[in-house]
Amino acid sequence: MKKQHLLVALSSLLILLLLAGCSGGLFAAPTPTPTNTPVPTSTPLPTATPTATPLPYYVTATVISGDIQAPILLYHRWANDSRENDSTHVTYSTFKAQLQKLYDAGFSLVSLSSWLDGTFTVPAGRKPLVFTVDDGWFSDQLYINDDGTPSEYSGLGLLYQFSKDHPDFGFAASINVNMGDKDYGDLRAGDWFFVSAGDAWKTKLANTMVWAIENNIEIFNHTYTHADLSITDPQNIEYQLKMNDQTERNFLALVNRSDLDTKLGNVIALPFGNWPSTPSGMDVLKNYLNPEGKPVSAIEEAYNADEAVLTPSVFSANFDRMNLQRITATDYSINWVVSKKDEVPTVQKCQLGPTSEAQANDPSNLQALISSAVQNQTCPEGIYHANGLIFMAKNGIVTQYSAATGSMPPAISTPGK
Repeated sequence: MKKQHLLVALSSLLILLLLAGCSGGLFAAPTPTPTNTPVPTSTPLPTATPTATPLPYYVTATVISGDIQAPILLYHRWANDSRENDSTHVTYSTFKAQLQKLYDAGFSLVSLSSWLDGTFTVPAGRKPLVFTVDDGWFSDQLYINDDGTPSEYSGLGLLYQFSKDHPDFGFAASINVNMGDKDYGDLRAGDWFFVSAGDAWKTKLANTMVWAIENNIEIFNHTYTHADLSITDPQNIEYQLKMNDQTERNFLALVNRSDLDTKLGNVIALPFGNWPSTPSGMDVLKNYLNPEGKPVSAIEEAYNADEAVLTPSVFSANFDRMNLQRITATDYSINWVVSKKDEVPTVQKCQLGPTSEAQANDPSNLQALISSAVQNQTCPEGIYHANGLIFMAKNGIVTQYSAATGSMPPAISTPGK
């Protein structure tokens, strides 16, 4: 019996020992649950935005320097190749060759009005040329096709097409007209023109005048019936000029375009190149006012093919707007013009700056930039066109030019000059 009790006690002790060794036993302290400790995060410092360096801004100007002169050409009529060239007629093929010669020599067209008021300019690398026509209107001078394009069977139509093929040549011309001594050919058959019955030619001519004005062809006065002013008394000189001007405006009214009356300038081309023979006749000519009250802005000479000269500009000391020399456009005289190309200045490009875009149109700023460029010898003295403004840099002085008044605002001196 005692032996059994001893075995039971030993078994109980063994069980207790086994339980105490399993997972720390029944009486072991509980294992604490681990706690996640947040890791501190770093806040990035703000990055400084770099200040953009402003790019230098330059104004592209053009400048024409030296003795500023140009040829003023005088044409009359055009014809097919069955006719011989002479002082008043040039064939279509000859005219095309003449235009190519002038273009290859570096010439580009400017209007007569821009030559007179000093606003003329041509692309850099080109030289100015003025193109005039006398004895309008003839269909071979300008004829407008039914589709609204100028005919290749007219001189000004060929000039227009040449300018389309050579954009840097430009398109500008003036036609001096006699409104009372001819009918306009309103019908074309090949390279021949005819006047239809009735008054249809008047409407055709009126629409031709509209096309001309709207496409940089200026219309000027050549007297009503191409009168020889040397044998015309003063009263009739005034009649010839007034009647011609009024008839032009009547034609524009015929097609409801009297709005173009103010586009008709007051330049007089002398018929036959002849001046009035009396002082009173000269006074009438030079003091004539057109219907809008515009004074005479120039008088054109003619027929100096044998004594051809280049015509000074308004910026030249010997400019005479009341005696504009022109060159009758024969083959001989075209070749003469080409031979004189180096005496006609070439327009150059000039970069003015640096400046800011905000100041690029400020006249005072441009004046200062031109002065600096001339002083630093990066650009020459001359007539500058910059952002639609005109300046003259001469003898160390830069002045802004006003084409409307011909006046010069206060100048800015080039330092050191």
